[in-house]
Amino acid sequence: MIEKPPEDPADHAVDFARRWAGLLEAYCTLRMQELGIPEHSLGTRDLGGDGRWTTFIVRERQGGNLWEGIAVNSGCLNPSLLKGEPGARVFARARLRDRIDAIIAHEYEEDRLGTHAAALKHGWKTELPIRAEAKRILKAMAR
Repeated sequence: MIEKPPEDPADHAVDFARRWAGLLEAYCTLRMQELGIPEHSLGTRDLGGDGRWTTFIVRERQGGNLWEGIAVNSGCLNPSLLKGEPGARVFARARLRDRIDAIIAHEYEEDRLGTHAAALKHGWKTELPIRAEAKRILKAMAR
């Protein structure tokens, strides 16, 4: 019998991410390559885990990470991730693939522009070939 998932959306996202980590890792790696993320920015070491290089970090919850490179994390699975922040409704209703594109683009722009604030303000103007819905998320976050 399948266990009941945790009620808290963030805990549920981590639980789901743990179960599907291999596929999420493969998808995020492939998508970063398709978007043209430079090889040196594809993933980062999992500093709080086993130290392996990864493009998807299960236990992290904020959506994405920018350490040695770009990584997506279980926050992409949490529809309540941006609760109380600009873009919350758009993010909550978006498909997973669009959330992942938005997170990758945000982290890429944060690295390129130098700050999180600049990435929030200008991220939706990215030259990365993300989907229109992902740009819509980023534009809503800029408000």
